Amino acid sequence: MANRTIQFCGYAYGNVPVQLNAHINGQTVFSGTVATLDEIFPVLPIDMTAAPVLFSVLESALFPTSFSGAYPMTVSVATGYGIILGNTNSNYMLSASNQVEFSGSISGTTLNVSSVTSGEILPGQTIYNNVITAGTTIISGNGSTWQINGSHSQVTSEAIINGATFVTGTVDQFNSCFNGTPTNSESTEDSRSSIQINGVPQTPPRDSNSSGQWTWLVEAGSTIEYNFNVSVGDE
Repeated sequence: MANRTIQFCGYAYGNVPVQLNAHINGQTVFSGTVATLDEIFPVLPIDMTAAPVLFSVLESALFPTSFSGAYPMTVSVATGYGIILGNTNSNYMLSASNQVEFSGSISGTTLNVSSVTSGEILPGQTIYNNVITAGTTIISGNGSTWQINGSHSQVTSEAIINGATFVTGTVDQFNSCFNGTPTNSESTEDSRSSIQINGVPQTPPRDSNSSGQWTWLVEAGSTIEYNFNVSVGDE
């Protein structure tokens, strides 16, 4: 089983290099200076889509490919003016391919398909909706009748069912490290939740159910603290 590398993206500002000290679950994961722009802070919000990697946590045993959960994390900023934190990315993220949407029902180990809206049903696909047991996979079959692993309670006829083959990414393929599963402490898709800066709780910059990553400005001499949430996959 591989260990993941986590990338923390953002910008650092100052007339001297910014020093960062990062801890995850009580372990020091980064301590050093980062590439720094000799500029004052811009007015937020700014476009963070092209933000570079500020620092990385390389092949950490904290994050095997099977890990799904949250750790407490802090980032302390010294020297310069400070940082603006953006996205967090991970390699080896499970992602979906061969996606399909269809209508049908399940009885025992038999999946009966009435219609296919998009994609193609294939053996090996994991199927899911709001009532299907997690990990349900198509074993064999064709046409309108397929066999699935295990025995399942009746799924109502004409239920909308989604399916996909899930593929683990590679060492050099990075995607958002969190997609809202498991649900973080604010029920959002942000990899950071329950954020405090210098011990003061922070309110997300948009509504309480913002999607994606929020952007946080942390001045020199300050520490940002949060639950760092990581998923198995990006789908």
